[in-house]
Amino acid sequence: MPSSNDADDLLSRLDRLESVEALRALKARYAVLADRCLGAPSHANALALADLFTDDAAADYGPFGVFSGKEELLRAFAEVLPAGTRWSAHHVVNPVLSVQGDTAEGTWCFLVHRIPRDPPDAARATVFGGYEEKYRRVGGVWKIASLVVRYSMP
Repeated sequence: MPSSNDADDLLSRLDRLESVEALRALKARYAVLADRCLGAPSHANALALADLFTDDAAADYGPFGVFSGKEELLRAFAEVLPAGTRWSAHHVVNPVLSVQGDTAEGTWCFLVHRIPRDPPDAARATVFGGYEEKYRRVGGVWKIASLVVRYSMP
């Protein structure tokens, strides 16, 4: 007969596995919504993306700025970041995720195909880099608490 320690260990392992899968889904949703914000800027799209973040989240987009809290994130997603891009396709790969209870950390590699807004006949370019993230489970839902973008080019 399994002991209560075995059952606790099993529940803890199951929670970690479910959390890792929830974090993967969170990042996939981020990629989809980021593309929507860049390609079709609107308050609704910005709100959907900002909802993936905790209320006190900070996002560091390097040369595009650092944004803290929901109001700044909404402005970034509706106005600042879309100002330079008219189309994008985010691809996030190679997650390394670590879960400790209701907090987690992760890194991801990305490549983003994008077309700048200017000039009107701009060609597609590909941007490479990585995300460094911290997550927090809020009301049973995983959210991004901190995001730092590191750009790299070959």
